[in-house]
Amino acid sequence: MENTAAIILSAGNSSRLGKPKQLLKYKGKTLIERAILTAKNTGFHPIIVVTGAYKNEIEQQISDLETLIIENTDWKQGMGSSVSLGIKMLQKSAKAKQAVIMLSDQPFVEKKHLDELIRVKNQHEKKIVASLYKNRLGVPVLFDQSCFASLEKLKGPEGARKIINSEDGQTASVPFDLGNIDIDTLKDYEALLAGNMAHFD
Repeated sequence: MENTAAIILSAGNSSRLGKPKQLLKYKGKTLIERAILTAKNTGFHPIIVVTGAYKNEIEQQISDLETLIIENTDWKQGMGSSVSLGIKMLQKSAKAKQAVIMLSDQPFVEKKHLDELIRVKNQHEKKIVASLYKNRLGVPVLFDQSCFASLEKLKGPEGARKIINSEDGQTASVPFDLGNIDIDTLKDYEALLAGNMAHFD
């Protein structure tokens, strides 16, 4: 996996929660730590974390996890600006042939799922391999380096899905039934801790 990078988006202000969801704990680790450690255990390098609204708090939490950190001062513009910054840093710091875009609030992303993204890409020789849940393609998503220029041009609220949709013929998918579980509200977090997965349906 030495040619695969990870870009973990962690710039948002968790407006619906009222505090940084990246720092909520689940099974002994914060959500951002879980995302980083999963990427690390999969063998991704480098691991780039894009911070923003809670830059100081998040950087303090992950300071010993050997990541590259970049601050998105324009985080209010939306996810596209974070993706663009992460890709720019990647191209300056490493020669990765592909990159996985991840979020910091999907607690059920595991190594086996990330491994499967790589396996499917190698098998089908597609530019993109996305996670499939709720009949939609989304993150985590693996992009070939041929997509980097398009990703770098993202701005505002445009996320990775814009590129996924524009490359329909060059996209494969991996089922990820728990991919729709992300933490946006206190009720989401309480349901996660209680194991109430029906809450997210």
